[in-house]
Amino acid sequence: MMNKVTPAMQQFYAAKEEHKDALIFFRMGDFYESFGEDAKTIAKELEITLTTRGKDKDGDKMPLAGIPYHAIDTYLPRLIKKGYKVAICEQLEDPKKAKGIVKRGVVRVVTPGTAMDSSMFTDSSNNYLMALYGEKDEYGISFLDISTGEFLTTQFTDIAPYNRIASEAARMGPSECIMPRSLLVDSDLTERLKELKIIIHEFDGDAFDFERAEKVLSEHFKVSTLEGMGCSELQCAVSSAGAALRYAMDTQMRELSQVQSLNTYFDSEFMVLDAITLRNLEIVRNVRGEGNDSSLIGVLDETKTPMGRRQLQKWLLKPLVSADAINDRLDAVAWLHDNTLVRFDIRAHLSYVKDMERLVGRVMYGNSNARDLVALKKSLEAVPLLLESLRECKDVDLLESIMSQLSSFGELNDLAKLIDSAIVEEPPLSVRDGGMIKDGYNEQLDELFDLSKNGKQWIAKFQQKERERTGIKSMKVGYNKVFGYYLEVTKANIPQVPDDYIRKQTMTNAERFYTPELKERESAILSADEKMTALEYELLCDVNSTVASYSKQLQETAGFIGMLDVMANLAEVAANNNYVRPAITPDCRLLIRDGRHPVVENTVPGGFVPNDTEMDCSENQFQLITGPNMAGKSTYMRQIAMIVIMAQAGSFVPASHASIGIVDRVFTRVGAFDDLASGQSTFMVEMVELANILNNATPKSLVLLDEIGRGTSTYDGYSIAKAVVEYIHNKGRVGVRSLFATHYHQLTDIAGNLKRVRNYHIAVKEDGDDLVFLRKIVPGATDRSYGIHVARIAGVPHAVTTRAKEILEDIENECMISEDDRKGKKKQRSSAKYTQVILFDQDASYGETAPHPVIGELKDMDLNSMTPLEALNRLSQLKTRLLEEGR
Repeated sequence: MMNKVTPAMQQFYAAKEEHKDALIFFRMGDFYESFGEDAKTIAKELEITLTTRGKDKDGDKMPLAGIPYHAIDTYLPRLIKKGYKVAICEQLEDPKKAKGIVKRGVVRVVTPGTAMDSSMFTDSSNNYLMALYGEKDEYGISFLDISTGEFLTTQFTDIAPYNRIASEAARMGPSECIMPRSLLVDSDLTERLKELKIIIHEFDGDAFDFERAEKVLSEHFKVSTLEGMGCSELQCAVSSAGAALRYAMDTQMRELSQVQSLNTYFDSEFMVLDAITLRNLEIVRNVRGEGNDSSLIGVLDETKTPMGRRQLQKWLLKPLVSADAINDRLDAVAWLHDNTLVRFDIRAHLSYVKDMERLVGRVMYGNSNARDLVALKKSLEAVPLLLESLRECKDVDLLESIMSQLSSFGELNDLAKLIDSAIVEEPPLSVRDGGMIKDGYNEQLDELFDLSKNGKQWIAKFQQKERERTGIKSMKVGYNKVFGYYLEVTKANIPQVPDDYIRKQTMTNAERFYTPELKERESAILSADEKMTALEYELLCDVNSTVASYSKQLQETAGFIGMLDVMANLAEVAANNNYVRPAITPDCRLLIRDGRHPVVENTVPGGFVPNDTEMDCSENQFQLITGPNMAGKSTYMRQIAMIVIMAQAGSFVPASHASIGIVDRVFTRVGAFDDLASGQSTFMVEMVELANILNNATPKSLVLLDEIGRGTSTYDGYSIAKAVVEYIHNKGRVGVRSLFATHYHQLTDIAGNLKRVRNYHIAVKEDGDDLVFLRKIVPGATDRSYGIHVARIAGVPHAVTTRAKEILEDIENECMISEDDRKGKKKQRSSAKYTQVILFDQDASYGETAPHPVIGELKDMDLNSMTPLEALNRLSQLKTRLLEEGR
C-alpha cells in the first residue's frame, strides 16, 4: 500500500525520477536535504548524522541527512571527487511570495568533469571531461573543460589493450569519461581507464550519433560546416565532441557560451608520450604518492599565473616535433633569459594576473561575483605594463606576435575602467547582500544609500533617546530578518518598561519590544535596504553582461598571457639552474655534454655527477649499460629522456651543451610494477609494456629499457633480453636509438655481432669489501653485478651476505668449464676467468648431437599470430645468426 506523501516530497521523488543516477540536494529553507538511499550515501561519505523523519512512499521510516546551504562549497567537492553526480534541486521562487508549496526544480547536475565552482578545484590544472567513441578500431576522443572553455578533439586507430587511448587519457588527465554502452561493455578498455583513476559514466548512445553530434556542434558554434575546425571528415571525433558538449549542456542545463571553439589536433604535431612513459619519467606527477614535488614539472614550474601553469603542463605533455616551432619557443626563452631586468619586470607584472580563463568562464556561465570582476580588472591592468616591458623586444617572432595580439585588444582598457568605476575594491562574497557598487556610480543607488544611512543614524539616536527616557542603560536596538527591529530589555529591567512598549518576543534572559514609532521607521529603512540590494544586483548584472560581450578577446588575452608566463618562467628556471639552450637538428644524433637529471640534481648531497651522452644512427645507436644497482643507470637513462622532452617542449636543458635530433616518441620500461587486481604479475606487466615498445617504436624514437627479463627465471630472462636487443637493433633495418640497462653482463658480447651496439658501464671503485659508486658512465663493459655488495650496503645482515659470497664462489667454481670439456665446440669463455651459471643449463646436453638453439626457436614460432612480413624478418634474423656462426 502506497503511503501518501507531502507535496514537497512529491517534488523530491520527481527530481529523483528525472536524475536516477545522481544524489539529490533538495533545498528546504536554510538546508540542502537528502532522503532515502541518497541520505544514507551522503551521511556515510560526508560523515554527517543520519536521522529519520516521517515515512517514505512505502510507509517505511524516511532516512534524512542535510547540510546548511551556505556550506555546500565545503561538502559538495568531497562527493564529486569520489565520483558521484549531484543534482542541485533549488527553490525556484521566493518562499515569502509563494502561494502554497514553494516551486522547486533541478537547476544543474554537478559531475567530476563538469564542475564550474572554484571550490571544486584544488589547483590550477585543467578539469577535463573526456568523451570517447569508436567504430571498427577507429576512435574519436574529445576533451572539454567548461571552466576555461577549452575544447579539443582527435581521431586515431587503436586496438586492445588500448595503449593509444590510455596514453591520450594519461596525457590529458580527465576527471570523468563518458562513452556509449557499446564501449562500456569492453572490460579491457574500461580497465585501462580505471587504472588512470578516471571516473566512467555511460551516456545516451544517441548523443554519439554522427549526424546528431554534428548538429549539436554546428548550432552551438553557429556554423554551417565543421571544416574550419578541421574535423568535418573525422566522424568518430565529431561524434565524441558532440556528445561531450551535449553532456555538459544537459548537466548544466544551459548553453555554454564560454566554449567558443573546437580545436582538432593530430599525433604528427607532437612527440608521443604514452601513459607508461609519463608515469616512469614522472613528468607531471610523482610515481608514488600524491603531488608533483619529485616530478619534472615540480622543478620547472615557477610560473606566476594559473594560465601559465596549465600551458607549461601542456608543453611538457606535448613536446613539438617541428624544429622551426621548437626554435621559435627557444628564441623567446633565450631573449628573456638574456634580458634579465625585462624578465624581472614581466614576472612582477604577471604576479597580479589572476585566473582570467576561469574568471571569464564564470562570467559567461552566470555564477560570477563582484570579487571575480575585481580580479579580472586587476589582471587587465597588468596588460599595458607587460607591453611596456616588451617594447625593446626585436626580431623574436613569438614575443612580437604576443605583443601584437595584446595591443589589438585596446578596448579591454575601457572594460577595466568600467569595472573600476562600478565595483568597490573589496566587495563581499555574496552578490545578494549589497555593498558591491561604488558611491557615485548610480544616482538612484546613492539616494537609496543616503536614506538607508540616515535611517541607521536615526536608529542610533532612537536607542539613546529610549535609554534616557526609561533609565534602562543596557537597553539596545537589535535586528534580525524574522522579527525586524526591536528593543531588547533584560529581565531585571522589565519593571521599568513604559506602557507604550509592545511585547514582540520572549527570550531566556530578556524580552523584546517595539513601539509604533520604531515600526514605522523600520518599514522605511528596510524598504530602502531592500531596494538598494536589488538595484546593486541589477547593476552588477549589467557590468557582467558588458564583460561577457568581450569574452572572446578576454579568453585570447588570457591565452597570450599564459604563453608569455611560460616563456619567462623557463628563462628564469634556466638562469637559476644553469641550463643551456639546446641545438635542434634534423638528424638522429643526440649529443649531450655534462648532462644532469633536472630533478635528482637538486636532491643529491655533495653535488650531482654529470655525464656525457653521444648517440647516432650509424655506430652508436644502442647503448648497453651494465653496472651494479644503486650506481645510477636508471638516473642516467631518465635524464637523457627528460633532456630531450625539455628541449622539444621549448626549454633550456641541464647540460653544458646539447644537440638534439628530433625524437617522435619516447618509450620507457623502467621500475617494477604489478597489477595483481587484474591478474597481472610484475613480469606480465613488464612484457605488456615491452610489447607496446617493440611494436610501435620507429627509427626516430628513443627507447629506455631497464632490466628486461628480470621478472622470470634466469634462463628465460637472459634469452628474452638478448632477443630484445637484437630485435630493436634490427628493427626496420635501421634500428632505434635505445639505452638498455641490464645485470646480464654476458649480453655485452653482443656488441661484437651487432654493429650499432656499444657497451657502457657505471664506474665503481672497490676497496677491499667496500664499494664506491662513482656515478660516471664510461665506455666498455663490466663483468660483475656487485649484488652482494649492494645487499650489504642496504643493510642485509652480515651473516646473510657472508654466506651469499661463499655460495657465489661455489657456483663459480662448479661452472668453470675447461676447454677440454668442450672438445669440438666453439670456445665458451673469452678472457674472463669463468662464465657464470646464467649461461648454462646443467641438465642440458652439450654433446655434438645437441640440437642447435635455432631449431628450438623455429619450433616455438607461432606462425598463426605473425604477419608474413614478421615471419620473413624472423627467418632472416635466424639465417644471419647461422651464417655468423659459420653453419
